[in-house]
Amino acid sequence: MNLELIGQLVRLRYKLLWAKTRTRNGKIALFFSGYILLVMIIALLSAGGFGAGLTAVRSGKGTLVAAAVLTGVGLQALISTVVLGFGVGTIFAETELRRYPIKARERRVVRHVIGILDPFWFLFLALDLGLAFGLYLFGAGSFWLGLAAVVLFFIANYLAARLLTLVVDRLMAKKGGPIVLLASLMCLGFLPSLLQPVFQKKSPIVVALGRTVIRFFHYTPPYGAAVAMTHFDLAALSGIGVLLAWLLALTAVLVVIERRPPKIRSAQTTAITWNSPFERLGALFPERYAPLVSHWLRFYFRNNRFRTIYPLALPLAAFLLFFFGKQAGPHSTFPAALSAFAILGCIGTAQFAVNQFGYVSGGFRRFLLLPTDPAAAFRAGSFTFLMLSSALIPVAAVLWCLFVPGPFDARALAMLVSASVFSLFLFHALGLWVSLLAPRRGSYTTSFGNDLSFAANVVVIAGMMIMLFAPRLLAKAFPAAVSPVYWWTVPPASVLAAAFYFASLRYTTTLFRVRREQLLAIVEGKS
Repeated sequence: MNLELIGQLVRLRYKLLWAKTRTRNGKIALFFSGYILLVMIIALLSAGGFGAGLTAVRSGKGTLVAAAVLTGVGLQALISTVVLGFGVGTIFAETELRRYPIKARERRVVRHVIGILDPFWFLFLALDLGLAFGLYLFGAGSFWLGLAAVVLFFIANYLAARLLTLVVDRLMAKKGGPIVLLASLMCLGFLPSLLQPVFQKKSPIVVALGRTVIRFFHYTPPYGAAVAMTHFDLAALSGIGVLLAWLLALTAVLVVIERRPPKIRSAQTTAITWNSPFERLGALFPERYAPLVSHWLRFYFRNNRFRTIYPLALPLAAFLLFFFGKQAGPHSTFPAALSAFAILGCIGTAQFAVNQFGYVSGGFRRFLLLPTDPAAAFRAGSFTFLMLSSALIPVAAVLWCLFVPGPFDARALAMLVSASVFSLFLFHALGLWVSLLAPRRGSYTTSFGNDLSFAANVVVIAGMMIMLFAPRLLAKAFPAAVSPVYWWTVPPASVLAAAFYFASLRYTTTLFRVRREQLLAIVEGKS
């Protein structure tokens, strides 16, 4: 084993990690990781904090307390490593390590040593050790058994994070992988709130299911480590056995997946066709815009990020309607519907409408060489976003008519559709200005991440927050204003938003001609 070279690679890993942390995306990831950790600490303190934990330990419930804390730490590690890219991100891939004079077995060891010696994992190791030492000081655990449990749980947590990261990477390499992944994350995030009313009924099936989940929890690494920390007899050995079994299982699965090379998607070579769905949709526009609209449709429908976000716009709006309508009570269903329809008018294309040229990179020069006004590509891109977002509004209106509880009310439907049209034109009008005044070069191949400028983030985040909470706040202050009785107040606002959009389109066309050189420098990474 070439320990000297492994040490040099570890030092190089730290240098590259420090350089990555100083970048914009690294600072954002570090902020969100600290935010998640802060939320976990606040949750522990809100549950009673140190005093409640001490009382639970003295009353003989130390195992449950330790299992709960270790579960929180383990989930925090998985979220931070998989979602935010900390800890197990492979800076040295297999192809890069082949350049060093080390064997295949040493390369495998180097990858895992570099991952587990990441500074991010030291934080979780400190939390686990703190719990074990605290139980030992209170007389509720053994020092050596607790130390062994911490080491085994720490390794199991790392292997689980490595395995999950590998599965996510393989999934993202597939064509429909980003959609499946984002849908899975949404289900995991929304499932507890959706199942809460079911568990409150306490039916026999729910009680039996709860007991099954509790029995399964007794065989998980957090509970096994907690048992080893809080027992002095043979029960501690059973906890160690659970941890060893998980280590062997995770290692075996990880070795099997790593030995299976990822399937490389073969390039599709087909004949060029001029009658694809993109061309047929582009033909709906005037002749000078038709080929440009077709280009933008093809450009964004080949993007994994767009193919992930756009199809989930309708399910997200439906969830907002269901969740906020049920949370606020039966009389708040219509304000929640207004928020859902307003968000639906722009959520599908929001990230791209405020940074239209940010993903074309050097292809921006092609727009300047076309035998037409270069600003026509800018207008055609905005028309494309309008068409895609507006296509969701009739579908949502039909679903509202089919599934809304109560009798059909044409006034309510007109008010909801007008709210969507209002947000559609207003948001895309702001997107025209932000795309020219605050563009930012983005990554076309990245499926997740935030590569928008500060102004674009303000427009997207603030706009979503306003559309989400404004109807509910208005309903509390003036209940009659947010009701189908005053449906006639929203269509004029939609007309004003449309006027603002076409006026912005006119003035930003002139602004495009002035700022096209600055745009070219930004999207090519020269500014």
